[in-house]
Parts: sequence; C-alpha cells; structure tokens
Amino acid sequence: MKKFVILMFALMCMIGVATKSMAATYADIAFVIDQSGSMGGEFAWLGNSLDAINTGIQNAGITAKYGVAGYEQLAGSADSRNAWVNMTSNISDIVNEVNSVSVYGGTEKGYHAADWAANNFSWSGGDYAKVMILITDEDADLASSYSYGGLTGEAALYKMVTDNKILLNVITSTNLYSVWDGAVYTKDTYTGLFDLDYLRTDAAGFTADFITAKTKEIQEYPVPEPATMLLLGFGLAGLAGARRKFQK
Repeated sequence: MKKFVILMFALMCMIGVATKSMAATYADIAFVIDQSGSMGGEFAWLGNSLDAINTGIQNAGITAKYGVAGYEQLAGSADSRNAWVNMTSNISDIVNEVNSVSVYGGTEKGYHAADWAANNFSWSGGDYAKVMILITDEDADLASSYSYGGLTGEAALYKMVTDNKILLNVITSTNLYSVWDGAVYTKDTYTGLFDLDYLRTDAAGFTADFITAKTKEIQEYPVPEPATMLLLGFGLAGLAGARRKFQK
C-alpha cells in the first residue's frame, strides 16, 4: 500500500510537469474576408502581401499553412462565388484565388462566417497554432442570431473560438471594435484588433506591424512538450502495473 501511495504521488508530480508547454513553431492561418462590394482592396492586399507575411513568419522560425474564405450571406465553399482555398503550404494557390475574386452583395454575417471557418478549414491540430484573421469594414449582420453552446451573439463567438483554441484576430474600422472586442484574442494589454484604415492608408507599415504581432501570438501559443508527455505516459503505465500488483 505504501509503495502504491508513493507511485500515486510521483504520478501527480509528473502531471504537473506535463502541463508545462513550449512555444508553437507551426501554425495554420486562416483569412476570412468580407466579400461585399467595398472589400476588393483587402483581397488585393492579401494577394500582394502574403509572400511577405509568410517570409516574416518563416524568419521567426515558424512553418505555416494558409487558407482563405470569402463570406457574405454564406462563407467559403458554401457559395460558389466566394473565395475558398483550404489550408495549404502553397502560397500561390491563395494568391491566385484572391487575385481573381469578384466582390458582391451587402449582407456580412461575420459571426456566422467565423463559425463556418472554424468548422470547415482542415486545421492541423497537435502542435499547430490556430489563427483566424477576419477582415471586414461592416458590422456583423444578424449577429444576435448566431448561437453556440447555449449562448448568442458575441458571447457565443467567444466561447466558440475558445473551445476550438483559435486565436481570433479582426481587421476592421475602429468604430466597429466593439462588435468584436469581446471575442478576439487578448493577452495582458494586447488585443487582436487591427485598424483597417491603417491598412488602407499605409499597407507596407501595416503589414510589417501585422507580421510582428502574428509571430508573437504564434510563439506564445502553448503546445504540449513531447518529453514531458512521454514521461507522463511512462508514469501511467507504471501506475497501472503497480495497481495490478497491489490488487493481487
């Protein structure tokens, strides 16, 4: 019995160690872009800037895959008019898609689009950080009709991205920050809201600041440390053996 108690204590210590994490060096980055009539410039920005964004991410020691989903009433592949490329390491696939996109419509269901993206991109999981970047110059239409986990509206969106371990960022006008500030990724004094007017007036400066922010977010994304998880596995196996011995 004494040995069994000691093993239990040792296992609990291992679990404590295993909760430590290391910085992510891999990431899935999904761009979810309002495809209404005023947003052609934002698709062009992504087409012109994605190579620089990827280079900055790589220079920080991070390997990334990218995806894009346009949205209006429906998002991504749910409407044949929408931009849609699932997660890929081929930057040219994203660039070709956004450079050929046509904007249309005027109903921007942003909360619903974020939910669609969370469920329809092929997120890698494991040691990949998950980053969603939603870009819009309009309110989130029909936001109160969005529901998740027994909640509605912004609270539902926050729970959805939290449950899915997605770092939500939104590039939008400052007067629309209140639509998103309860759901975007926040840490200490940092919040994942970016000024769309800055992007539109100084694309190069915005892109540089954006790369800095994204690399920091990804590097802070916690992933299990393999050595400690292996240690935990050994501990569980040892505990099972000791338990069988004790029962005999």
